[in-house]
Amino acid sequence: MIDRLFGDIVGGANVLTDPKDTQPYLTDWRRQYTGTAECVVRPANTAEVARVVEVCARERIAIVPQGGNTGLVGGATPTGKGREVVLALGRLNRIRDLDRLNDTVTVDAGCILANIQRTADEAGRLFPLSLAAEGSCQIGGNLSTNAGGVNVLRYGMTRDLVLGLEVVLPGGRVLDGLSTLRKDNTGYDIKSL
Repeated sequence: MIDRLFGDIVGGANVLTDPKDTQPYLTDWRRQYTGTAECVVRPANTAEVARVVEVCARERIAIVPQGGNTGLVGGATPTGKGREVVLALGRLNRIRDLDRLNDTVTVDAGCILANIQRTADEAGRLFPLSLAAEGSCQIGGNLSTNAGGVNVLRYGMTRDLVLGLEVVLPGGRVLDGLSTLRKDNTGYDIKSL
């Protein structure tokens, strides 16, 4: 049943239910926390995320978003209480745009930090967030935890590096707050809410 709920959205191969396939998503990096989930859903774009979130809201299924699963506090691990699905964002790994004039890069939540750094470096720029897990951590997870890294004193926390966000709200609506303006006084500062 659960495969069909999400399989029509992300494709059957991207709804994992077999325990051997789901296990890496159900245990944290330190192997201290392990949970259970009805399935792991792996969307490839914002529209798929929105549709998955909409179904979860309608069916009253809790969502556990997961990036690279490199966090050390178990925040991306399901609790095993009630109906839960892991929303694994690894397929949202596109670098959408690199604007050399404005020194900005627009990326999907599942982009691996090292790939963003490499893209910036190839353009003669620096993406200053740097931490031990940069080869496997994803920018969405970095942002959700407000990671600091080794350059934090000079460049600030992850949130200090963000100009805008594209967000899927709990009902499945997409809020486009992608802005390349460094100073934007129009309306609410969505990324800071």
